Amino acid sequence: MKTVVITGGTSGIGQVLVEYFAKNNWEVIFTGRNAESAGRILDSLSDCKLRFFETDFASFEHVVKTADEIVAQYPVIDVLINNAGVWEMQFKETTDGIETNFAVNHLSPMLFTLKLLPRINPESGRILNTSSGAHRRNILDLADPEWRQKAYDGIATYSQSKLCNILFTNRLARDLSNSRILVNTVHPGLVKTNLFNKMGERNWSNVPNAWDGARSAIFAATDNAVVNRSNLYIYQERLDPNITELAKDRQVADSVWELSMGYIQKYLAG
Repeated sequence: MKTVVITGGTSGIGQVLVEYFAKNNWEVIFTGRNAESAGRILDSLSDCKLRFFETDFASFEHVVKTADEIVAQYPVIDVLINNAGVWEMQFKETTDGIETNFAVNHLSPMLFTLKLLPRINPESGRILNTSSGAHRRNILDLADPEWRQKAYDGIATYSQSKLCNILFTNRLARDLSNSRILVNTVHPGLVKTNLFNKMGERNWSNVPNAWDGARSAIFAATDNAVVNRSNLYIYQERLDPNITELAKDRQVADSVWELSMGYIQKYLAG
């Protein structure tokens, strides 16, 4: 039985992923903020092997606590799916005093991944980072990544965080190039989920649901024919060529890595 860790697993795409892998005989470890929703998921899949860790990705302390517990209790993780994310339209800080879109969508998944790395299956493990077509806005301000020195723009900060997801994948894939662990990026496309709750009324007619959004991660986690190397950008059941040159830039990826380490290094040392 393979083991998968899914962040943000109590609603939307994350919940679909939890249900899919559980029903297909995987051991599923999932995180989320909503313990009540998690309870309903656990009850509905009582015949499956699941474990829930209540975790708020707006807190590095929460991320580290959950990661440490997983490392202590599970010897091997076959697939890690970094799915948790937010889209704040107004400036908001996490409990660590960091702009929320940058922290929750990029820094916390990076911290979580690096903490779990010793448990990723060295023979066939996969790490999947969830990005978005929003990365194509090519917004990246390394001098002011939290948008403190200019007018706040929730679309810009979200788009930047999604670009950072790909750049993190780029760098981590290189760092693990001598291993058999695959590190790739997926994006769900536009699907109806709670991610857009703070963006006002939207027309959802003809917009697919969370299942369509989950297809990319399912394919990236299970396919061997196409998904046989790292640093891929995957949409549904295919490679997506619509990735920007900035997202593929190795030097930019290194700069983002160094900047990010400045935020999370002390949490990795513990």
